[in-house]
Amino acid sequence: MDVTTDQLRALWTGPADGRIDRGDDYSPVTQDDLGALASGLDTDDDGIPLDESQWLVLAEQLNGATPGALDSGARERALLVVEDATHVLAGAMDDRDVAIRAALAVQVPVSRIATAAGLSVPRIYQIRDGRR
Repeated sequence: MDVTTDQLRALWTGPADGRIDRGDDYSPVTQDDLGALASGLDTDDDGIPLDESQWLVLAEQLNGATPGALDSGARERALLVVEDATHVLAGAMDDRDVAIRAALAVQVPVSRIATAAGLSVPRIYQIRDGRR
């Protein structure tokens, strides 16, 4: 079942628990899904995609001939964005670990480092020791 631009508009502005059902072969589309797909689109001051072509891009990303198939440039680009974000995240985690070790080296209290990093104290020690 193909997703239409009208359905996307209704989901975009509708209630937070809204969704578009796409049949048995595809998972439903939620507002969170739509927001993630639309993160790179040009929007107006109210956060609504600027023109019809933006809605068509979103619909293209959600409609495919085969479940899981990357049958459009938009799907390939979406996958590349995920891969790029994964690489950025890995680099950021490495940078965070270096910063944690540097903070430990200048004797910042471990509990303060854990709070600042959003991690547990045992995890700080694991990072310090290179155990994970």
